[in-house]
Amino acid sequence: MQPAILKLGCRNFRSYQALSLDFSSRFVVFYGKNGAGKTNVLEAISLFSSDRGLRKASVSDFANFNTKSEGWNLELVSENGGYKTFLETGLWNGRRFGKIDGAASASLSALEEFIWLLWITPSMDTIFVGSKADRRNFFDHLVSGCDKKYKNRLKKIQNLQRERLSVLMYRRDEAWLNILENKIAEESVFVAKTRFEFLNRLKEIFENCGSNFLRPRVSINGKIESLAAIRSDEDAVLEISDFLKNSRNEDCEKQSTGISVHRSLWLAHHQKSQLEAENCSTGEQKAFLISLVLAVARIYQQSKRGVPVLLLDDLMMHLDKVRRKTLIDELSELNIQTFFTGTELYLFEDLKNTAQIFHVENSICNEVRE
Repeated sequence: MQPAILKLGCRNFRSYQALSLDFSSRFVVFYGKNGAGKTNVLEAISLFSSDRGLRKASVSDFANFNTKSEGWNLELVSENGGYKTFLETGLWNGRRFGKIDGAASASLSALEEFIWLLWITPSMDTIFVGSKADRRNFFDHLVSGCDKKYKNRLKKIQNLQRERLSVLMYRRDEAWLNILENKIAEESVFVAKTRFEFLNRLKEIFENCGSNFLRPRVSINGKIESLAAIRSDEDAVLEISDFLKNSRNEDCEKQSTGISVHRSLWLAHHQKSQLEAENCSTGEQKAFLISLVLAVARIYQQSKRGVPVLLLDDLMMHLDKVRRKTLIDELSELNIQTFFTGTELYLFEDLKNTAQIFHVENSICNEVRE
């Protein structure tokens, strides 16, 4: 397989004043001591998405530590189906930007038409036991692999809800409130249907594609999903609109929207014991996370929208030798480009004949050649 990402360039980013890397393999390894600058490389790649990257940092935090400039710039060359695309993102004059072949993109999500990024980081170990919002954001990113309009719909709903609350608090225009609430209801039903489609496809992947990592049973619990599951789209829109209308005073008082797709709760259960993931062992939770990411990579591959790329930050350290080999075998079968970081080279012994390996020290990346 031709690598999806061929080149990466960083200027004034994190610990790198300047960095230029060429990639020639579907497996790329960065190893070195903690603090060497490995994760900064993966973070740079992760910013070619509509999210805030694998650390969820503020755009103002990315600038190089040793310069006074707030601006930073990342460049990436991707390839899909024999066509190369030059992607660029960064911060300029206080604004985040994206470019495709030198032309400004309408939104950062447009970059995801060329590569779509999935990652596993140490901070995600709490995805099943941490905040519900973090879990929701994680699954929403997974769902976006099914429908390129999904994230835009979520953002549109947020904007409509803010506008509705503003009208409730300051203007009380009944006609405009009716319009806003109907739009919120319509978009919410679309989101619920997309989530159902994702769950169906995930179930199908888990049933038909063998994986040696423990697979969870995933579901979603929310008022809007409950309505969308048992009503026609038209009836669901009407009921959600009525609920919003009847809760105007309460929403105004609380300054929040009582019924929203942003309040739905994603759940994962052990398929045999039926335990919620938060009550499972840390090893089982890690296996759930890996199997989910691998399954969604398959879903995205099947959609033929773009090329999925995996970023695995310090994952191998937390797997035993057998699990490391299992992961490499499944990634090889998936045949998608994967970037790894780790502190020790022995963690990647199963990749020694196939991976492109870089040793990182003091934010200098040197390719290791046999």
